[in-house]
Amino acid sequence: MILRMRSPLDMLTPGQISRTARVVAVASAVALGFGYVTDQLSVTTAGVGSFFLACSLLLAAPRQRATELLGAATVWQCFAEFLSTVQSGQFAMWRLGVSIATLGCVMAVIRVQHLRDLTRQSPDIQLQHLDRRTINGMGILPRTDAQLAELRHEEAA
Repeated sequence: MILRMRSPLDMLTPGQISRTARVVAVASAVALGFGYVTDQLSVTTAGVGSFFLACSLLLAAPRQRATELLGAATVWQCFAEFLSTVQSGQFAMWRLGVSIATLGCVMAVIRVQHLRDLTRQSPDIQLQHLDRRTINGMGILPRTDAQLAELRHEEAA
């Protein structure tokens, strides 16, 4: 008989986590926005807030591309920083730099995980030959002349 330790987290579903992350994402965005508006957001809290915003956004919208979500967060933070500059007259370059670097680090971890997945699936295929932009095996990019010739069983020019 196998005894398993049960954690309250075991009872959660991915949908519940995603719905909770939406609330956390909105709360993080509001807190960061308030910090920018009042100009009381320190460099450390900007970095931590950016991390919470990035993680909650990625969990809240699992079907959205991570690069699009983190890109939107980057644009939003730059815009908020410039609005804060207009209001206070002081440009907090370090605060903006730490916020954007935090989002970049999250993206780097995602890219490393993607590369690990590619290594498991196709370890000996060159990256240039992996068309990852496919839907159910159908490539979105138009086929090259060489690919068309191969499909026709012809010799490429």
